[in-house]
Amino acid sequence: MLTIWRRHTAACPHRSRGRDVLKCNCPLWADGYVEGKRVLRQSLDTRDLARARKKAVALESLDAGIFKTVSDAVTAFLDHCESESLKSSTVRKYRNTLAQLQTFCEFQKIDAVTELTTDHVDAFRAARSLKAITSSKEFQLLRQFCGFCLDRHWASENVAARIKQPRNIKPNDVEPFSTAEVKEIVKACDVIGRTSYERRRSRAMILALRYTALRIGDVAMLARDRISKDGPRWRIFLRTEKSGKPVFLPIPTELKEALDALPNPRGAVQENRHYFWNGVTSERAMKGIAERTLAAVFKTSGVREAHAHRFRHTLATELLGRGASFEDVADILGNSPEIVRKHYAKWSPARQARIDELMEKVHSEAEWTIRDGTTRIN
Repeated sequence: MLTIWRRHTAACPHRSRGRDVLKCNCPLWADGYVEGKRVLRQSLDTRDLARARKKAVALESLDAGIFKTVSDAVTAFLDHCESESLKSSTVRKYRNTLAQLQTFCEFQKIDAVTELTTDHVDAFRAARSLKAITSSKEFQLLRQFCGFCLDRHWASENVAARIKQPRNIKPNDVEPFSTAEVKEIVKACDVIGRTSYERRRSRAMILALRYTALRIGDVAMLARDRISKDGPRWRIFLRTEKSGKPVFLPIPTELKEALDALPNPRGAVQENRHYFWNGVTSERAMKGIAERTLAAVFKTSGVREAHAHRFRHTLATELLGRGASFEDVADILGNSPEIVRKHYAKWSPARQARIDELMEKVHSEAEWTIRDGTTRIN
């Protein structure tokens, strides 16, 4: 059995009366035995007596071995994600969501993972008020977190698994840029900023997004050695497949010239190996610079709802309109064919024209003859 006591601070007026005096606001600790094992001076991480008693009961229960605070579980989960070499941006999103979960648990006076219920998860999701797709992704994270706790015997079940995954969620309604919109965006690069370097940088970034469909973070950290020449053609290294084979994408001379026109970034070391990053500031800061640069370009262009990710949709739509398969587009974008079909396969006049052309060939090659009320194909 555990005994709850106050660890009085030096300024507490009850300090001289001993630790059994609980009428102050000093930190609460516990002593005693759990399953025959001595628990000596364990902090209960609270000053609230009711919560301390609840924690003590949890420690004394038969499931004492799985007692884990929500805060400690979140820390362990994030450490695990970092050990799995997830991208820092992904871990940061996980950290933000789980910080919101911790705040919710504190408000609901939920201390241990075992106290988290399906109703709590439902209430947390309802309080978030997110868009359908964002909410769905956050729900997947909650399932991962609860599953992580279950695997380590900190919880008796995955309470998030009881909730059904939302169905029929429509993907983001992102439309590709039109040719006129791309022209306006490129034209805006020549008038933004206060220096010629800012204008050159913005033009190179826009062209890189236009012709490679890289994400804005990859463009911001673009290294010079990713651009190489293969005969008369310039190409950019996209990634290495699981088989170890590199994937390249041809780029136009216009993009190569825009990149070559860039001087070394301010503050860069003498042998800087990146086009936009000086190698000194943090990668996150460089991505922030890229986002602000593009935001200025889009605002000046006057193109409504313009953002960097629309360039990926633009290239995908153009490729599909010219007869590329979903597998081809997936290889270029670095996605699966299923993701391309679901998110990037926008219907376009080019795809309609291609279908019209295919059907006209079928019609022209088939000779229809009607004789005696019957249809015959010669």
